[in-house]
Amino acid sequence: MVLDFFHSPILVIIIPLIGGFITPGLSLVASKYSLTKYRDYIVFGFMATTFLLILNTAIQGWGEIYVYPLGGWEPPLGISVVLDGLGVFISLIVGSISLLILYYSLDFMKDKKRLSQFYTLMLFLIAGMLGVSYTGDIFNLYVFFEIMSIASYALIAFYRTSDSIEASLKYIIIGSLGTGFILTGIVILYALTGTLNIADLAVRMSLISSEGFPLLSLLALGFLIVGFGMKVGMIPFHAWLPDAYQGAPIPVTTIMAGGTGIIGISSLLRIVYLIYGNGLANNLLLGLGLLTMIIGALLALRQYRLKRLLAYSSISQMGYVLFGLGIGNSLGISSGLYHMLNKAIFKSLLFLLAGIIITRLKTDNMKELGGLAKKMPITAVFFAVGSLALVGIPPFNGFVTKAGIFYGGMQAGYPVLSTIAAFSATLTVIYIIRAYILIFLGEPGDRVKNYTGQNNYKLLLPAFALVIACIVFGIFPGLGFNATEAAQEVLLNPELYIEAVFP
Repeated sequence: MVLDFFHSPILVIIIPLIGGFITPGLSLVASKYSLTKYRDYIVFGFMATTFLLILNTAIQGWGEIYVYPLGGWEPPLGISVVLDGLGVFISLIVGSISLLILYYSLDFMKDKKRLSQFYTLMLFLIAGMLGVSYTGDIFNLYVFFEIMSIASYALIAFYRTSDSIEASLKYIIIGSLGTGFILTGIVILYALTGTLNIADLAVRMSLISSEGFPLLSLLALGFLIVGFGMKVGMIPFHAWLPDAYQGAPIPVTTIMAGGTGIIGISSLLRIVYLIYGNGLANNLLLGLGLLTMIIGALLALRQYRLKRLLAYSSISQMGYVLFGLGIGNSLGISSGLYHMLNKAIFKSLLFLLAGIIITRLKTDNMKELGGLAKKMPITAVFFAVGSLALVGIPPFNGFVTKAGIFYGGMQAGYPVLSTIAAFSATLTVIYIIRAYILIFLGEPGDRVKNYTGQNNYKLLLPAFALVIACIVFGIFPGLGFNATEAAQEVLLNPELYIEAVFP
């Protein structure tokens, strides 16, 4: 049954929230009657329903901007959900990756304790990400981001080991600082404009800045960039991220790599492009992007723990996205947006495969592995595809977006910066080839020699879907660029967003 389109945007947020609230009660009933597997299927059903609603919303509203006023209160006085090209694009990424990760979790987490808590927190995390994607109000963007963050804190500590608790505490401390910066920036914007509606903020900021942005508005922008930078692990605010990725369960690590980082960047885009207008923070995004991609890659070179290597690699890939978006021209923005999608695909693929390796071999120390290609040939082939996509080798999806980012930088008059960015790609080649050799091609360690397990095709199925995505988006890059077109239009022409909210 296809639900009425007009209600789909709010249902996308409400359904995972409802699922999160009823999962503990559902778990009590399932445990009493020994039906826990059905509890898991119902949780997955909530996510599948949410994903179908996202698809319904995207198909029926593609290329348009729709406003859903909550309670019938029109903006700017009322709170609204705004369905625009950027929100649809981000929600499609988050929805599809979350669906695959929850499917993976059904088997990966089945023997773990406190699964009702795990699934509750995962659904809250997903609801927070989707709320950030669709909200038309900057304070509610903060609220949904906090729902996402609080769920992340608990999920990182889920195993309750010393490493996971320490990682969670680090994230809580740095994340709380980020929360303070974000809230301070919002308070300053409200004091300057008297509104929290994003479209209304854009209108009033354009009037205020007609002769140049006042110091307070620039201070607010600085607070917001630092705050969101802390939340997503942007260099130099990245200290918590590798520990969090190391200590968290693999499904949590994967959803953070493929979802929450993208949500943080999309929040920055809302602020930089819609509220402040294209051009003001471009140089800042360029600089942060370059710094993030280079330092992330250099730190990845030093790692021999697979999860930490992939964590620093995620930081580096975030730098490519920021760099492309900071270029400011059409090719740079479209390539940066497209790389958000590609990053979600190949990083999720690599983390899911890392989970399979770690679960079977009981270690993520690459020095203790080696020769695994003979024992796990499908995993080895899939990991090779993810690695080639990460590096940017044709015909896989990473190639077209990295090439677009580099060429977009050349077009915009940044040949030196683009050359430095290309150098970062060389570092990526070095650390991922070294990792592949250590894991799959080197001399087998004792753990590998003694391994006699069989392939778990339930865990490989989500990875297979991501492998297909790496190939399809690499061979047919127009699919990705078409998907980013509406998002790019909103960023380059914020008046379209404003006119949709205030017709």
